[in-house]
Amino acid sequence: MDYQKLAARLLRGGDRHSSIYVEGLCAALKLRIEGEPSTVNYPQGSLEYDAYYYGCRRGADEFRNALIEANGDRAVAIETLRRLASVERRVA
Repeated sequence: MDYQKLAARLLRGGDRHSSIYVEGLCAALKLRIEGEPSTVNYPQGSLEYDAYYYGCRRGADEFRNALIEANGDRAVAIETLRRLASVERRVA
């Protein structure tokens, strides 16, 4: 799954976020979908660490929301996120 595309779709229409925030969001989703942990490469207390952390929180919240919408069915939630990541943008 292209986590960058998924992040872009989840963040569409909202405030702009730093690349580090998006990195954290992708890391949290990857952990919940593939079980692949990541390491934080930013010093605790730095602005970068905070951005990464809040991105992780957003990713965890997005996965939780997908689970709620899927009535707790993890496979359905993951499939919904996969479809969202594969949707191409329309050009008007």
